[in-house]
Amino acid sequence: MGSRWSSSFRPATRRIGVVALSLVALAIVAPGSAVAGGVRNVQILDRCDPDGFNAMFGDGVCILRNGGVPVEQFLRRVNPEDFGHNAWRFSPGQMTLKPGQVLQLNNRGGETHSFTEVVDFGGGVIPPLNAVFPPGRPLAQPIGDLRFIPAGEQLDVTGLSMGTHLFECLIHPWMQATVGQA
Repeated sequence: MGSRWSSSFRPATRRIGVVALSLVALAIVAPGSAVAGGVRNVQILDRCDPDGFNAMFGDGVCILRNGGVPVEQFLRRVNPEDFGHNAWRFSPGQMTLKPGQVLQLNNRGGETHSFTEVVDFGGGVIPPLNAVFPPGRPLAQPIGDLRFIPAGEQLDVTGLSMGTHLFECLIHPWMQATVGQA
């Protein structure tokens, strides 16, 4: 009988120990989670198919993906009616930062993108992709750092002034975000 008691007692003791250890870890980490609340994430997304994109635009243009949107489908959507392919986007596209919050950019796509502050949304640096705008739309005028973020990389933006800030990918100009600084 002693062996049944001890074998059923040990797993229960281990569970209580694991729960207690988890609670201690939570108590230690919880104060730091207030700091994590000081970060707003922006996901930079695309679904480029490396075979087609690299064949058309050069090796290394698209990495990190297996499969995805064929380049021909992507190019068909670069017009004013579709306003570019919706798999290429910033998410969220609109947000408000609290004072002191960091804007953390995470490029989850397979291509390099920019997250460039602009005076007004407009055309980018690759003329054929500017076809998302009606003819005559001016090029976007950058403000400060162009902020190019390679595929799989992360970048923090800090120190935004009060007011509304417009950000655009200068490569894919339909990728736009509006950030308010409260």
